[in-house]
Amino acid sequence: MRIGIDARPLKNQRTGIGNYILGLANLLPQVGPEHDYFFYSKILPARVPRGVLKIVTVYDLVWLRFPETTANYALLVQKIWARKAIEKADLIMTISRSTAEDLVRELGVPENKIRCVYPGVFEGYKRRDPQRAAEYISKKYGVSPDYMAAVGTVEPRKNLKLLVEVVRILKSKGQLKCPLLVAGANGWKSSPLFRQIQQAELTEGEIRFLGYLPDEDLPFFYSGAEVFLFPTLYEGFGLPPVEAMACGTPVIASNARCMPEVLGNAAILEPPDSAQRFADAILKLRADVNLRHAMQAAGIHKAEEYCWQASARQLLRLIDKQYQSSERVMLPAKGASSSW
Repeated sequence: MRIGIDARPLKNQRTGIGNYILGLANLLPQVGPEHDYFFYSKILPARVPRGVLKIVTVYDLVWLRFPETTANYALLVQKIWARKAIEKADLIMTISRSTAEDLVRELGVPENKIRCVYPGVFEGYKRRDPQRAAEYISKKYGVSPDYMAAVGTVEPRKNLKLLVEVVRILKSKGQLKCPLLVAGANGWKSSPLFRQIQQAELTEGEIRFLGYLPDEDLPFFYSGAEVFLFPTLYEGFGLPPVEAMACGTPVIASNARCMPEVLGNAAILEPPDSAQRFADAILKLRADVNLRHAMQAAGIHKAEEYCWQASARQLLRLIDKQYQSSERVMLPAKGASSSW
């Protein structure tokens, strides 16, 4: 088979979707060397040649579930193309069961048309010596070696406003022992967040935005943190907390859609609208050494469940099964788009 992969999300600074495509693209030739793989970087034509197997990857339905957290242009593109792509697809891949359930409930997609293939964790994400990792981050970025960490594009869906309130609460109680460092590119609609920080009278020594961190620095950033915080409103999977767990860092995340599925009992899950619950969880984790060690061990074990090689093998089996069950006269193409 010839298998085409949409390479558009690999451009510029990669985030979740780009990492998903990269992880599979790296392993597919190894687990299925008998196939021919190629990248394409343009939207496929409305009329794909007959005989081509059309597989669409739906990473999330944020445009439908939380449209207010999506930029206007992106929302318009999704509304125009997503439904059409889903309708015309021979097979739909999701990166979590939660998204699969959303497709059935929100868009009426038949269950037998959907398959879930989880992402994996890159090998570089593993536990480093916490002190040395923190010193590396401190020296390179000019920050305190003691810090709490968060990773995500600065945009409404990531719910970083809750973390601003968490920092304010801890500061007001005299229990802000270290700053919060946020790694991630600046997205859209971030002005209200920075106004909130000013109104809370928080300084760069208490909350600081580092911008997009390169892949080689993220494992050190995770490993050196006291705790990793992920208060998202909605995710299709949510890879950063899994990466943090792989690095041995305790995770406190929201209990929003798909987080219980992905993180299980290896993280502390709190409501995405309760800064107080997040603050209490941080203090509990800080005070209980046994809890911290238990979460570190549980997190590493949970992260091991997400393996790129297993995901690539599963994907190829699904493509082959779908292809064999269809009457095809041409070679199939696998499409995965940041728009769907």
